[in-house]
Amino acid sequence: MTQPMLRPRHIGVATLIALLVVGGGTIGYQHVTTQRGGVQYVTQPVGYADITSTVSETGTVNPVTEVTVGTQVSGTIAVLNVDYNSRVTKGQVLATLDPTSFQATVAQDMENLSADQATAEADARTVQQDLATVQADAAAVAEQQASLRGAQATLAKAQATLALANVTVQRDAELLRQGYIAQSQMDSGQTAVATDAADVAADQAAVQVTQAQVAAATAQLQSARAQVATAQAQAAAAQHQAAAAAATLRQAQYSLSQTVIRSPVDGVVMARSVSVGQTVAASYSTPTLFTLATNLSDVQVDTSVDEADIGSVKPGDGARITVTAFPNVTFNGTVKQVRINPTTSNNVVTYDAVVAVHDTSSRLLPGMTAQVTIVTGHRTHVLAVPTAALLYRPGTGSATDTSAASNQSGTRVAGAAGSTVVVWGLRKGRPMPIPVVLGLSDGHNFEITAGQLRASDSVIVAQHGGKTRAASSVVTGGAPPGGPPPGGGPPPGGP
Repeated sequence: MTQPMLRPRHIGVATLIALLVVGGGTIGYQHVTTQRGGVQYVTQPVGYADITSTVSETGTVNPVTEVTVGTQVSGTIAVLNVDYNSRVTKGQVLATLDPTSFQATVAQDMENLSADQATAEADARTVQQDLATVQADAAAVAEQQASLRGAQATLAKAQATLALANVTVQRDAELLRQGYIAQSQMDSGQTAVATDAADVAADQAAVQVTQAQVAAATAQLQSARAQVATAQAQAAAAQHQAAAAAATLRQAQYSLSQTVIRSPVDGVVMARSVSVGQTVAASYSTPTLFTLATNLSDVQVDTSVDEADIGSVKPGDGARITVTAFPNVTFNGTVKQVRINPTTSNNVVTYDAVVAVHDTSSRLLPGMTAQVTIVTGHRTHVLAVPTAALLYRPGTGSATDTSAASNQSGTRVAGAAGSTVVVWGLRKGRPMPIPVVLGLSDGHNFEITAGQLRASDSVIVAQHGGKTRAASSVVTGGAPPGGPPPGGGPPPGGP
């Protein structure tokens, strides 16, 4: 089982000081100065160093894109073409469900569609026939209306002739009384009136007959039009039925096509969840058949970064990754994303930093536990002091500037960039406080960005004899809240 990397802040103060004094992380040589009373001070000269600030965390290797392949239809696995670790291409057939029931459904839907289309075509022909009947009936109505107009004209002419004959008889009656005309003329006029009256009556009867014929033709036309409307409605319903049958057929054909499970991407099979003969049910959810990784030469490491360190991690930072499977190989990566969504576990808040890694050999496998060191800053040839100088505080038995030391008591060690702390140097054999402003730290050394410390000075890192007080330091700004964990440890900001 892979043990998580211990973070420097969890190493005891005494252990770290011992390591630094022995030789780890020192800037220069150590010097021991003996003072009256048996107190010996261990000092180191202030010098220049290259400092790389890092954040070390544990992460998990994951594919950049992980695709789950499922099925939208239920059925029995008939053919299985791939297995674990199989490399696949987009569109490649991974598996096939038994298509028998789906093929039967497609055949039935095709028959239903053919029947509905035939009904729709027959109804369309009926509509055309009814439209032709309407046109014929409309022509008959027009013809009868023309006959009616002719009969009405004949009636009007006969009525005019009758009116003229009546006027002539009235005039001839007066002339006959005065003896100007013969009785025969009068008889002729009366005969003409009777004839014209008979003609008028005949023409009126003809008009009435023609009006009845027009009414009958009009009624027949209206019936034909109603029949056309009915036929058109039936034809439209048949068309909709055929369209619905076509849609049902397309759905059945689509379901049949889904019995062939194809790869949506180029990649490798990470997991296979089915076997030949197994029945999969897709009634309520899509079952997962395969899990594919698109490309194992490009992976990402999801790293949980503590909230105390997340402020220094940003996209574009370089990272070094190691895994237990390849203990002598260091993979290089780049922080691709720092996700702002927090995760809280046991009152510890962390944030996910995604580190992109490219390895042409595809040695990083999904699920591997990775030790990730993110480079958050780098300084070249800067004034620096060892971490032990920040941990040291004068103890009893040392000749100390007590007024300055009292001002430092009770304050915890700070290590954030921009913090103002105090280191101790020797002045005429006595420890003297020297305020400095910290920059980056690599866990062994701290960059000094401002203060009264010079490259020619030495700082106290330990004392022998007397009793050393717990580490403390005055913070004037920029220190992280909470300070170090109980029991001491190097200031935050190291790896």
